Amino acid sequence: MENKETMACSIMEEVREMRRKISAKFGHDLNRLFAYYQKLEAEMRKSGRYRFADPPSEKLEFDRHFVERRN
Repeated sequence: MENKETMACSIMEEVREMRRKISAKFGHDLNRLFAYYQKLEAEMRKSGRYRFADPPSEKLEFDRHFVERRN
């Protein structure tokens, strides 16, 4: 039976291997890889089956920074 640390390491290695395979599929070209992930995200969003954590708007960041500096 694997302990938690060994299990976590094997899961991380599996994730890394999948990332290497996806990167190789696009010739390790960051622009092509990024375009692939953008397209995948758009398809997933369109399906409605997934939820995404969108980055906060710049205005929200400005407001938060302004409030923190006033306190």
